[in-house]
Amino acid sequence: MPRALYKKILATMMMLSSTAVWAEVEEATPTHTFSGNIGVVSKYVYRGSVENHDLSIQGGLGYVHKSGFLAEYWGSTLDYDPSDESRNNSFENDFYIGYGRELTENLSFNTKLAAYFYHRGGSVYNDDRSEKRRTTGTEWVSEVAYKNLAVNLGVALSDVNYGNAGDVYLSAAYSYPLPYDFALNTLVGVNIFNSSQDDSMISTTEDLVLNELRFGVGKSFPDVGVDMTLDYIWGGKDRENGNLDDHLVFGVSYSF
Repeated sequence: MPRALYKKILATMMMLSSTAVWAEVEEATPTHTFSGNIGVVSKYVYRGSVENHDLSIQGGLGYVHKSGFLAEYWGSTLDYDPSDESRNNSFENDFYIGYGRELTENLSFNTKLAAYFYHRGGSVYNDDRSEKRRTTGTEWVSEVAYKNLAVNLGVALSDVNYGNAGDVYLSAAYSYPLPYDFALNTLVGVNIFNSSQDDSMISTTEDLVLNELRFGVGKSFPDVGVDMTLDYIWGGKDRENGNLDDHLVFGVSYSF
C-alpha cells in the first residue's frame, strides 16, 4: 500500500482515543470514516523489485470504524502477467482487513491480514508441470508508528510463485518535515527468507538481505489533497544474492 493512503488512514486512526480518554472524544469521532487515493508513479517498485517499468496507475480505498476495525483496498497496473509470460500487462488487487488504535498522542499501531490477487492469475507450473504454485498470496502485516517513524513487519502465510510461506519483510520509514509542506523521506527494507519451502520453482541462497534503501523528497498541497514525491531507490539483493537495480521514481497522488 502506498504511503499516501497509509498516512490518510493513520490520520483517521489518530482521531480515535485510547481507553483512558475515550469518553471525551467519542462524540467528535465519526463512527464510519472513508478515505481514498488515486495517483501515478513513473515506475512501480515494490520491496526493491520492479512490478511495472513504465507509468503505473494506482489507487486505493480505506474504511475505519471508530472501534479500530479497518478495511482497505489498493490496486496497481502491471507490465507483466504472473501466470502468462506472453502477456505484458495485468492488474494487482490488494485487500486488507485488520485493527488499529492510537496508544498515545504520538504512538499508534495496526495489524492486518492481506490478500494479493492478480487479474487473470491462477497457478504457475514448472517446466515439466510436476509442481505448481499459486499467484495469489496472503500475508500478515503489522505496523507501529511513533511520530514520523513507522516500522513495518510482514510475514508471508502462503507459498506463491514469487516466495515462500514464512518469508519475513522488515522496514523502517522516517519522514522529516520541512517548511512549506516539504518533507525528506527515507526507508530501509530487509528480507529474511525461509528456504525450507524451496522447490524447483523457488530457490533460496540467502537468509538475510537488504533489499532497498529509499531517499526522497515530498511536497504536499493540503488544501487540495495532492502529494508529490521524488525518490531514489538503491536496490539491494534478492533471495539468490542477485543484484536489484537502482531507480529514480516520481509520483503524484490525490487523496480524498
